[in-house]
Amino acid sequence: MSVLAGNLLGASLLLALVLLIRRPVARHFGARAAYALWLAPALRLFMPPLPDLGPPAAPSAGVGYSLLVQPAAAAASAAPLPWPAIWAAGAALFLAVHLVRHALFVRRALRHGRPYAGAAIACDAVITPAVEGPAATGLVHRLVLLPADFEQRFTPEQQRLALLHEWQHHCRGDIWASAAALVGAAALWFNPLTYVALGAFRRDMESACDRSVLSAPGACDPLAYGQTILASAARPIPRSLCALTSLDELKGRLTMLDTNHGSLRQLAGLGLAFAVTLGGMTFAGPALADEPRKEVIEKRVIISDGSGKHAAHGADVRMSCPGEKISVESTVAGTDQEKNQAKIVICSKGGDRAKAAEGLERALADIEKNDDMNPAIRADITAKLKAKIAELRGR
Repeated sequence: MSVLAGNLLGASLLLALVLLIRRPVARHFGARAAYALWLAPALRLFMPPLPDLGPPAAPSAGVGYSLLVQPAAAAASAAPLPWPAIWAAGAALFLAVHLVRHALFVRRALRHGRPYAGAAIACDAVITPAVEGPAATGLVHRLVLLPADFEQRFTPEQQRLALLHEWQHHCRGDIWASAAALVGAAALWFNPLTYVALGAFRRDMESACDRSVLSAPGACDPLAYGQTILASAARPIPRSLCALTSLDELKGRLTMLDTNHGSLRQLAGLGLAFAVTLGGMTFAGPALADEPRKEVIEKRVIISDGSGKHAAHGADVRMSCPGEKISVESTVAGTDQEKNQAKIVICSKGGDRAKAAEGLERALADIEKNDDMNPAIRADITAKLKAKIAELRGR
């Protein structure tokens, strides 16, 4: 399994795990612990699994050999579109759609907006009809977008709390976390759970931000803050790089305001999130590390008899080479201008020339018995193999 496939599989499984346990974790350990759980699939997606620290697997004895025979032109034309290309195209399209929607939304919000003079926060606040509730956005240029009726709908205290909440999103790096979540969702665009996870991630982010606001010294009364959340509820906007209170999050956020976990339980919850992340990083590591390290990394013969007929034996083999790689290859023009290629690659562990010679002798014996090969290419590769064997044996 490739590193990319392993990362996508591991992240998908961790995504399902986080969706399963996030609510119990929030209930028993607090909103910030549930929010920290999302680090597990994020790291597993962008980083390969940790290496296995156990004893190395014993290398296989001797030198193995297998043979693949097919015309070079036919192999190229019959090759299907590799799945990484399909995956990359889907990810790029997903990311482009969301970024364009967000850019158009911010442009519209600023074009029809006006500065809010009463903001006691260290970033620009804009009153705009593009939003129905306060929203934070901007990775570099930090912005807080406020609804057109902000000064009428919110009391002065609620205005202060709403601005404090949105400013906390910037201070906590939640907008950057949203950007990372968007990139992760693009990578897992093929998984239906991705779209469920995006909504759950944003709800956990809002609840964790609520807890940060309430934990600030002398910030506010929970009742007044709950009333501010109710007043801030709005219909969704393009949320790729935005943080706002959506109508579908009200119940969960107001419920979390009533729970107050002690410092020890919150630390235990963060420890649990760290354990899940560490476990996710080691997932599939031993499986990859324990794969047998065979001595032959590639043995391929590609031939054509000029008429388009070909024979195939065995399969293409590619493995890591722990020692010296020895390659013998030949290219001879066919009768119909089609290239005929033969390639033998032997990997000698620790530079053992005798074993490498044995491997080439096996390849030579197979080729000499292969009546399907073009005589010219068989003669050429046979001569080169004999010369290389003599060189390795010091004759």
